[in-house]
Amino acid sequence: MATYEAAGRAIVYIDESGFAQDAPRTHGYAPAGQRCHDTHDWHGPGRINVIGALIGKLLVTASLFALNINADVFHGWSVQDLLPKLPSHAVVVMNNATFHKRQDTQEAIQNAGHTLEYLSAYSPDLNPIEHKWAQAKALRKQQNQTVEMLFKSYTF
Repeated sequence: MATYEAAGRAIVYIDESGFAQDAPRTHGYAPAGQRCHDTHDWHGPGRINVIGALIGKLLVTASLFALNINADVFHGWSVQDLLPKLPSHAVVVMNNATFHKRQDTQEAIQNAGHTLEYLSAYSPDLNPIEHKWAQAKALRKQQNQTVEMLFKSYTF
């Protein structure tokens, strides 16, 4: 990465994360002196998934999905949202998730003039966007916001 940075190329880190739609319960009730056990299905509304791209400390884009991220969703996001927002000759860095390696997605990124790099296996700590997701989750909990409100302004 140092070589790319020395050449003045933007390094774009991409990753996905999931957010529970409802806030986790912090309290429960049980008879005095007994532990409260979570056994009830409260029919929570599921998860919201997000795919984002980070350049430096700036979250360039983040898109929310009420469905699981797969190769089709990732490809559509890459072509329709990510690529139009990237500076020229960027270096796109992502993990080794299977859906990141679809041939037409790789070709779309490379045909747009960008370089594609993959992180080594099991190295989420090398992807700075992981820290951004942790920051977003902490901020959401602190401010008791919905996922949609949190991402409306990218203020984290």
